[in-house]
Amino acid sequence: MQRGVPILGLLVLLGPAWAGEQPVVTTDLLRLRTVTSIDVTADGSKAVLAVRSIAPREAPETASGAGEDDEPGYAYRSHLFLLDLFDLQEGPRQLTFGDRLDREPRFAPDGRRIAFIRGDEQDNGDAQVWVMRTDGGEARPASRLDHGVASGSGQWSPDGRLILVRSMIPIDEMPGEPPYPTERPNRQWSPGSIAGVTPRPDGTRAEIRAWLDANAARQDPSVITRLSFQDEQKLRGPLRFGQLFLVDPEQATATQITDGFFDHSQPAFLPDGSRIVYAAKKDPTVHPDRILGTDLWRINADGTADERLLWLEGWSLEQPRPNRDGTLIAFAGRRLDEPAFRLRCLGLGSSEGVADGEPVGRPGGDDDTSLHRFDWEASKSALLFTGPARGGFPLSTISPGLLEPATLVDEQDGLPVGVYAFDAGGGAIVYAMTGAANPCVVMVRDGRGERLAWDPNPWAADKRLSRPVPGSVVRPDGTRVQYWLMEPTGRRPGETYPLALEIHGGPSAMWGPGELTMWHEFQLLCSWGYGVAYSNPRGSGGYGYEFRRANFQDWGEGPAGDVLAVLDQVALKEWIDEDRLVVTGGSYAGYLTAWIVAHDHRFKAAVAQRGVYDLATFFGEGNAWRLVEWTMGGYPFDARYRAIIDRNSPFTYVGRIRTPLLIMHASEDLRTGVSQSEMLYRALKALQRPVEYVRYPGAGHDLSRSGDPGQRMDRLNRIIEFFERYIENPRPAPAVSGQSPR
Repeated sequence: MQRGVPILGLLVLLGPAWAGEQPVVTTDLLRLRTVTSIDVTADGSKAVLAVRSIAPREAPETASGAGEDDEPGYAYRSHLFLLDLFDLQEGPRQLTFGDRLDREPRFAPDGRRIAFIRGDEQDNGDAQVWVMRTDGGEARPASRLDHGVASGSGQWSPDGRLILVRSMIPIDEMPGEPPYPTERPNRQWSPGSIAGVTPRPDGTRAEIRAWLDANAARQDPSVITRLSFQDEQKLRGPLRFGQLFLVDPEQATATQITDGFFDHSQPAFLPDGSRIVYAAKKDPTVHPDRILGTDLWRINADGTADERLLWLEGWSLEQPRPNRDGTLIAFAGRRLDEPAFRLRCLGLGSSEGVADGEPVGRPGGDDDTSLHRFDWEASKSALLFTGPARGGFPLSTISPGLLEPATLVDEQDGLPVGVYAFDAGGGAIVYAMTGAANPCVVMVRDGRGERLAWDPNPWAADKRLSRPVPGSVVRPDGTRVQYWLMEPTGRRPGETYPLALEIHGGPSAMWGPGELTMWHEFQLLCSWGYGVAYSNPRGSGGYGYEFRRANFQDWGEGPAGDVLAVLDQVALKEWIDEDRLVVTGGSYAGYLTAWIVAHDHRFKAAVAQRGVYDLATFFGEGNAWRLVEWTMGGYPFDARYRAIIDRNSPFTYVGRIRTPLLIMHASEDLRTGVSQSEMLYRALKALQRPVEYVRYPGAGHDLSRSGDPGQRMDRLNRIIEFFERYIENPRPAPAVSGQSPR
């Protein structure tokens, strides 16, 4: 993908943010505000933003009252803010308040109302679509569906009368039974509880079966018959199917327009409002757990004429987005032959379908950036899209006529940026951007150029920050690995400092200065007096298909060699003390951390977080188990692949680990599973190696990004405290002037 020009003058607009007076501290995590979604009116006059933040949670009252030493709890909040794009001096106006998770706002076609999804803090399937006027007034519920609405709901019909939503319906509330096999040995879909049969534990066969089915219906016990039986933090219950509904916001009534035992997702109105396109996998002969891809379908708004519209053998097509006149549908497509490595491409098809499944157009390929988000511009004649590319998430545009992308936003102050939310209307593009100097700012681009619309994190301007410096290293096999090095804040000439080698997960994730999730952690380490080095070893996204596939059957040696080569190069800096090196990473990077300390003993301490350490065990207990087959070539029970899997498992080399190791895991992490961390800890403990094991109750795999804020702060401080046990760091703990550190 071609590179665009930097954002000229943006540094002047935002101001140099590297030399503030206050250090970054742990509790700055609580001050982070991020924009998760944006919608712009058709005339480009207003934008509505969903802003995620962290707020104190009131402690529950007790008979004895709260004690002075009680630690406060924290909770996530998401509120809506309205920006007047014609008068940015006013700043945003907050529309919603309270203990809410208000998100995914969308203007009605006339711009006078906003539909959005509202849930409480738990948000366990009870979210509904709400509507409020843009000129003020209380929000009111527009939907009252028994099972709430799912993400992606809330699109207005072109005439502004109806709202399109999706709700997950349990299988036992649907009439009939699925056409595909139940996959329960020698049992049919029909439940054992038959009308007129009394459930009894000591009755007839029919009564006993009815009693067992009643217990299973209460999930006591969980009866598992599915291939995909794990969610992120708990076992999956019975099948649920996304069905589409049209909601009348005035009457708060909903009409179901899809049915059947299939999941209908990512719906969008065609411009005439009479038809809807969506993505689904509908094979009546195969259980949905065994289907990886989806096709694009079309249905009339009254629920008739449901038909497959666009499909491509060997591909998954998703996220249909019609253009202004409804003649074209943009979509995301990905080949299914190598799911771990193939990139998501931007495709185009006719809204009238294609003969025999042949594609109308498929711009983009395996040499391009993998597609992240996309949508049509306000004129509906070109597409805006983002995707990982060489350390950033640039915002680009492409015309269906030219099929040649042009980059609009990719750099700030010579460093990549990340665009994670955007929308366009009336000639204006509004986007949320992460850069090295600020975790999130809102920018507007229109006929008057590029300018700052709102900074939700003004406190960052007062912080003393470290600027990432890019570099690259070429490996003996010709692989070029890109990296960034951050100096300790306030580094003094002639003094030496410890260095933290940070590794990303995935393994197909990608880091760079535009990475939002690590902004605070990296700056915090620099504030403590550490240098930070991070890179994108082979297997990372953002560098094309061949680079992403370069770790096939090689999760350990090749990627470890890449990140250690980066370390060798940056360690030539005169300020880095090679006797004070530490290393950490999470998920796949927890794996790579364990691999590295089993093969390289230069580190004084290491922290392996939420990792995978034995691939055969991972196959059984992690919901990302398919990665074993996709990246190793086969299953651990297949003798052809067992040696490959064992060779690539850090646990195979556990006897070589001598580096002091902190193992961190969440107790409800079902993405990687938990027992491997127990195996690694127990093995090292039996070998009498220096090891400590930390488990976070009630947390899942995304603890570091979206977990309980108190646990997130504990994690950060616990990593640093473990490092500090093994290195000499004369710098005092960072503290804000006039504030005592807690």
